[in-house]
Amino acid sequence: MLIVRLLLTVVLATAAGKLIAKLKLPSILGWLIAGMIFGPHGFSIMNQEILDAVWYQSLIHILECAVGLMIGTELVWRKIKKSGKPIIITTFTQSLGTFFIVTLTFGIVFYADRNGVFSSFCQHY
Repeated sequence: MLIVRLLLTVVLATAAGKLIAKLKLPSILGWLIAGMIFGPHGFSIMNQEILDAVWYQSLIHILECAVGLMIGTELVWRKIKKSGKPIIITTFTQSLGTFFIVTLTFGIVFYADRNGVFSSFCQHY
């Protein structure tokens, strides 16, 4: 019965992937949505008993590699090369911006804590 549930889920996930692909979105999105719907927190076709099985965990590791390869084939290197400079600039500015905002926030919190701002505020309320 466990194998039937697994096969049913795979068929439904494949169908969801093809449906999502018709909307010009990545197939993996359909697979993820199917996993949420048919998993243990949805309709529970794939219940916790299956998810905890050793054979299932081994199968998952193999399939994770296959999905990673499939995602990798969707990358088009010419497009990435053409968009390379904006991608690098965006990544760099987002990384540095996040770093500076987080550093500034923690600096303010530590400065306020060191000078007793929080303790006087907590005593007041």
